[in-house]
Amino acid sequence: MSTIRKKGIITTFYIYIGFLLGALNTFFYFKYFQPTEYGLTIVLLEIAMLFSSMAILGSNTVVAKFFPYYRSHLKEGKSELLTIAFFFSLVGFLLLLGGTLLFQPLIIKKYSGKSPLLVNYFYLIYPITFFLVYFQVLESQAWNMRRAGLSNFLKEVLYRILCFILIILFITGIISFHSFVEIFSWNYAVLFAVMLLYLMYKGDLQFSFRISSLTKRLWKKMLAYALFILGGNVISILSKTIDAIVISSVIGLNYAAVFSLAQYMSSVIEVPQRTATSMATPIISQAWKDRDMDKLASVYRKTSLTLLIASTFIFTMIWLNYDDAFRFLDMPEIYYLGKPLVLMLGLTKIIELGTGMNSAIIITSRKWKFELYSNMILLVCMLPLTYILIKSHGLIGAGIANMVSITLFNTIRFGFLWKVYKLQPFTYKTLIAVLIPTGVFFLLYYTVRLSNPLLNIVVRSILFVGLYTFLLLRLKVSEDVEQVLTNVYLRIRNVLAKR
Repeated sequence: MSTIRKKGIITTFYIYIGFLLGALNTFFYFKYFQPTEYGLTIVLLEIAMLFSSMAILGSNTVVAKFFPYYRSHLKEGKSELLTIAFFFSLVGFLLLLGGTLLFQPLIIKKYSGKSPLLVNYFYLIYPITFFLVYFQVLESQAWNMRRAGLSNFLKEVLYRILCFILIILFITGIISFHSFVEIFSWNYAVLFAVMLLYLMYKGDLQFSFRISSLTKRLWKKMLAYALFILGGNVISILSKTIDAIVISSVIGLNYAAVFSLAQYMSSVIEVPQRTATSMATPIISQAWKDRDMDKLASVYRKTSLTLLIASTFIFTMIWLNYDDAFRFLDMPEIYYLGKPLVLMLGLTKIIELGTGMNSAIIITSRKWKFELYSNMILLVCMLPLTYILIKSHGLIGAGIANMVSITLFNTIRFGFLWKVYKLQPFTYKTLIAVLIPTGVFFLLYYTVRLSNPLLNIVVRSILFVGLYTFLLLRLKVSEDVEQVLTNVYLRIRNVLAKR
């Protein structure tokens, strides 16, 4: 667990630098772009995410799942695992390209009414999808080589730097919106190139064009695993992207931009989970290989508590300062419609993170087929709910559909791991981790009410961080978080002492 504690939580801290830059980008989008223009960039990415989950054909998860076997049984330079992943990813992309071109008239008919801008720029989805697919394959290899920090930096920081540069070029009139969107669609090509060159430099890429005896022995398992995970991944991504896609079709790109604001704020809560997943997946995979159930139970329990602490802290900070932040930034009126969405999506993220590494544990276990089954349940629940509730309740309907579906989804996965493997992540400290931020929130919300919005944000935030940290350490809620906070304190003290 020390590996996850030292790299995972600390890496999360650095990733938030990227989110600060992302917040700045979002502010510029609100101020200098039309809602339909901002909505276009969001929907292009959402559709590309969905398409990439299909085109990759499960290759990235095969790399993560079977890497320990190739490392143990084959000499260095003899593994063809990455070669297989690259080949099938290309096949998947070509199939996707052909399929979408075939159904292009239907796509035009569906979106031309409410989102004509999306129809005009639909072709840009293809370069985004292509490089996103290959970036995800390399990302799995980076995780295997314990270089998750690199992929997190590229996704969370470098990507936003590239967007920031494009935004500034657009604001200053150097490029038109057309040029902005054209260049925007190649951002993932830059990320892929950087990842490729870095892994090559470190000697972490192994390509062999000879089929090994190990592959001949495992190919049936690998194929079955890839197909099942492919289905699960497509369903999972569809459940995450369906909102913006349906909103842009039913009520327009401008409301997709409003939804994106709420989704972006809730995605800030999700960052610790991304980091923990990249750090914990190789450890969980190795534990299954070694049949070390104690290790699995420990990782499951500790990641659940750590992620719950992180998610409740972040959400409470957001919700405590939400109104003041909007007043200070003087946001366009249309974006105020997203406040109920922030509440519902934020609480949904807390539920999701609080259940820990259930997805990584299921995917790397012998019962990995349940990943597909549970995602099918999620899709069956979310698809009709999302469409019906958006049609009847607008943006609020998307939030309700998310909360109901994700809560049911994680309850089923929790029950599965508990029944089959006797694994469950909760202790009495779980309740304490929820009560602390809740109590501090109500205390500060009703006692600190300054007229100046910026001053109110600063005072509330300082008091919240201080009280929250004090109670967390005083009640000894998490040894991992306590160790990280202690290390941070000691480093700061040492730096100040040298001065």
